[in-house]
Amino acid sequence: MIEIRHRESGEVLHRVDADTLEGLVLSGLRLSGADLSGMKLTGSDLRNSDLRKANFSGAQVQRVNFYEASLGGAVLDRVDATKANFTEAAMEGVRAQEGNFTGAVFRYAKLAQSDFTGSKMTSADLSVCDLRCNLTATDLYEADVRGSKLPGANLTRADLTRARFDGANLMGADLTEAKFEPEQFYNARATGVIGRARDRVQSKRPWWQFWG
Repeated sequence: MIEIRHRESGEVLHRVDADTLEGLVLSGLRLSGADLSGMKLTGSDLRNSDLRKANFSGAQVQRVNFYEASLGGAVLDRVDATKANFTEAAMEGVRAQEGNFTGAVFRYAKLAQSDFTGSKMTSADLSVCDLRCNLTATDLYEADVRGSKLPGANLTRADLTRARFDGANLMGADLTEAKFEPEQFYNARATGVIGRARDRVQSKRPWWQFWG
C-alpha cells in the first residue's frame, strides 16, 4: 500500500494498493500539494490530474503522461522527466531547476513565470508553447521552439545550438552569452533582444510581420 500525502499537512490524498507507482493509471486525481518527492513514477498516466503545488523534487517521471494536467506552482527540481508528455499542461509558476527534460513534449503548454534554471531540455518539443519564463543556463540543444512565445524570456547563458525558432516571438528576450547562430532567428520575431544577441540576431521576415 502506497499513501500519497500532502506536502505540508501530511493528510492522505490518495492510497494505491500496489508496491510501486510505476506504470499506473492515476489520471484525473486531485493531488494538489502532494508530496511526490523522490518517487518512481516512470511510465505512469497522470493526465488531467490536479497537481498544483505538488512536490516532485528528485522524482523519476520518465515517460509520464501529464497531458492537460494542472501543475501550477509545482516543484520539479532535479527530476528526471526524460520523454515525459506535458502537452497542454498548465505549468505557470513551476520551479524546475536542474531537471532533465530530454526529449520531453511541451506542445501548447503554459510555462509563464516558471523557472528552468540549469535544466536539460535537449531535443524537447516546446513548439507553440508559452515560454515567458526563466531559462537561464538551460540546455536547449536541438529543441523545437517553433511558434512559441518568449517575449522577455531570460535565456542568459542558454545553449540554443541547432534549436528551431521559426515563427517564435523573442521580442525583448535576454540572450546574453547564449550559444546560437544568427540564422536560427531569421524567421522569428527577434527585435529588441537584450545582450550579445543584439548584434547577432537578424530577420528576413516580410515587412508586415514587424507590426503588432
